[in-house]
Amino acid sequence: MKVGFPNNPRKEIRDEIKWIANNGFNFIDLFLEPDKGELGKFNTGEIKKQLDYYSLDWVGHTAWYLPIGSPVKKLRNCAVEIIKQYLDAFVDMGSDKVTIHSNWPTSLFTEDEGVKFQTESIQSILNFASKSGVKIMLEPLGTVHDHVNNIDRLLELNEGLYFHADIGHLNIYGRDPVDYLRRYKDKLIHVHLHDNNGIDDLHLPIGSGNIDWNYLINVLKSFYDGTITLEVFTDDREYVLYSKKKLLEKWNGNNHNV
Repeated sequence: MKVGFPNNPRKEIRDEIKWIANNGFNFIDLFLEPDKGELGKFNTGEIKKQLDYYSLDWVGHTAWYLPIGSPVKKLRNCAVEIIKQYLDAFVDMGSDKVTIHSNWPTSLFTEDEGVKFQTESIQSILNFASKSGVKIMLEPLGTVHDHVNNIDRLLELNEGLYFHADIGHLNIYGRDPVDYLRRYKDKLIHVHLHDNNGIDDLHLPIGSGNIDWNYLINVLKSFYDGTITLEVFTDDREYVLYSKKKLLEKWNGNNHNV
């Protein structure tokens, strides 16, 4: 298992890489989005050199708000083209897996239409990514529409699409994140960990919300040993380091029965 942390896209990427490396993380979850992470604001070659200097691995992450499920076809096409541009940047830096996000239209449109809109976009993204050998991961955002029936359909309709489990997102609307981990374990290639109260997407440190971390980690480690990002959003990063410590303790010492 590898533990990572994302850069804050409102801060300089080079400074973020340095902090992540100096604090013992195995990889950076590279958030390329405005404003400091926007294309044209950094040099991919320099970022790659810095990552290599620190022997830091990375995974790619596109902006969560890109409207790949918009009912407006021109907006969908524009979002897809933006993602393709960022995929090129990730490929230049040697990334082999990149996250995209679910995106649902307004209530004027049905969930079936939302699945159709997103599938149209995802198919174009997958075709583009396959030429570079990049794996595309779908991260459900945790809206009321991100239930198993819709995730099932998006994964089934888009062969080659992988699952990115964001534990905080899977803990709201009365859902149990463990159910999702088990359901999609064969497609699971990346995880985001953060806590919440089961109602709001708060990105809290581990142990600050209502998630049963001992149980969840014990289930997860029974079939998964890949990359895990601590997506804890706080100005005081001591809480991030505390969460890293707790995750490693639980991962290495949790022997309860599943």
